[in-house]
Amino acid sequence: MKIKNILAAIVLASITFNVSSAEQAKNTGAVETPAADTLSELLKLVKADKIRQSKTNSKRIAEFRKERNKQRALLNRAKAEQKREEDRTDRLKAQYEKNDKTLAELEAAKMLKAGSLGEMIGVVRQVAGDSAARFKRSVVTAQFPGRHAFLENLAQAKVFPEIPEIRKLWVEIQNEMTEQSKVVKFTREIVNRDGRKEQRTINRIGGFNLVSDGEYLVFNDSTQDVNQLLSQPKGDFVDTIDPYQATTSGVERLAIDPSRGSILTIEVQRESWPERVEKYAGVVGYSIFVVLGVGLLIVLERMFTLVTLRGKMRAQAKSSTPGNNPLGRIMAVYLANKDDNTENLELKLDEAVLKETPRIERGITIIKVFAAVAPLMGLLGTVTGMIETFQSITLYGAGDPKVMAGGISSALITTVLGIVAALPLILLHSVVSGIAKGLNHMLEEQSTGLIAQHEEEAGA
Repeated sequence: MKIKNILAAIVLASITFNVSSAEQAKNTGAVETPAADTLSELLKLVKADKIRQSKTNSKRIAEFRKERNKQRALLNRAKAEQKREEDRTDRLKAQYEKNDKTLAELEAAKMLKAGSLGEMIGVVRQVAGDSAARFKRSVVTAQFPGRHAFLENLAQAKVFPEIPEIRKLWVEIQNEMTEQSKVVKFTREIVNRDGRKEQRTINRIGGFNLVSDGEYLVFNDSTQDVNQLLSQPKGDFVDTIDPYQATTSGVERLAIDPSRGSILTIEVQRESWPERVEKYAGVVGYSIFVVLGVGLLIVLERMFTLVTLRGKMRAQAKSSTPGNNPLGRIMAVYLANKDDNTENLELKLDEAVLKETPRIERGITIIKVFAAVAPLMGLLGTVTGMIETFQSITLYGAGDPKVMAGGISSALITTVLGIVAALPLILLHSVVSGIAKGLNHMLEEQSTGLIAQHEEEAGA
């Protein structure tokens, strides 16, 4: 029974070995080993396979030893390379320490030698910084943009400036001095009032002003643009530009700004008299205008009436026929009472003159009253303006003069308006009053002449 079991196990093992050998031969492409039919053949096959396995194992061992030797050689080479790199690292480290020590010695020597140049370098940087700030604001930069960039870099440099840089600094300063003495024309873009850029031909007057097309321009140092002013200065400042630009030789008058734009910018903000009146006059100021207007209308009416009456009365004095005028009506009274005695005629003529006098002097007193009221109204505006000023001081303090400027301007402008209204009214009142007095004098003179003529006729 045991023998049968052993044989069965051998057969099973042979079948398994044949199957695995067949699969291995199929995978490797080898010739398939024939299966054993008997135990003797199986034993031969097992021995033959053992021999093959032994050869394969020997071959593998040989290959493994060969690879091991190769890996050992690579390891030895790697260790040798590591040793060389470590030696190189040690040499570089030693060289670095030596170089660092040498650099420290050279730096100390440089600082020792440069000690006498330190003050000079500081002066160069200070001059470069001051010049850069001055060039950035200069109107000359409008013609030569970007000049200050080199000077700013030189002023902020951390290393010693070289001789060409110091020479260029000197050249730029000398060039600025030279350009400030020139009057030249150049073309560049400007920023107009609408914020758009346009090409303009610009006259540069030294380092003071830029003018173009009859108006002043300003150089904006923050944006490095040439800007057109929102409004031009008041007075004669602008009136001199056109004659100056039209002149090709000789000397021509032109207003310049020695502050290089600061005064010009302030002058643009100066208010004209109409602007001041519109802004600060208030109710009192406009009331003064009403008084002045009504007074002038009365003056015009009176002057026209009185001048017309004077013409008629002069013509009446040359005529014996009474007309429709004060003198004519007095002559009519004389003719109507010609036969009365002298005393009655004198009384009636005096009555006629008294009747004509109010007509001639009508409205003259109102003109005088308006001339007196206008300064009082100006004084009223002054008082109210000062009250507003003190109220602003109470609320906001006196630290900012602009807080008080509005009230003071309102106070003073009404005073000016009151005086301006009173002066012409007083003068015109004198003129109108003189004409009226002349007419009254003419009536009295003619009345007296008529009485004298009647006395002579009665005595004859």
